[in-house]
Amino acid sequence: MILLDTHIWVWWVDGNQRLTQQHQEWIQQYQLQGLGVSIFSCWEVAKLVENNRLILSCSVSEWLKNALAYPGMQLSI
Repeated sequence: MILLDTHIWVWWVDGNQRLTQQHQEWIQQYQLQGLGVSIFSCWEVAKLVENNRLILSCSVSEWLKNALAYPGMQLSI
């Protein structure tokens, strides 16, 4: 399993073009072994939205629910 950094996770879920092809390939490669995201990253996403530094297309709770449901995704505490 690899642990995704907050911005890599957000870019991957949102399909942001700043996520390089190499990063996309690594994520796809590790999906079968498991992808992790820290509980802190969930908090960080909420704070970024609260401080208008990140704009999501839905509520934070809905975004987190969808983002954590990706194949291979595991919440690391």
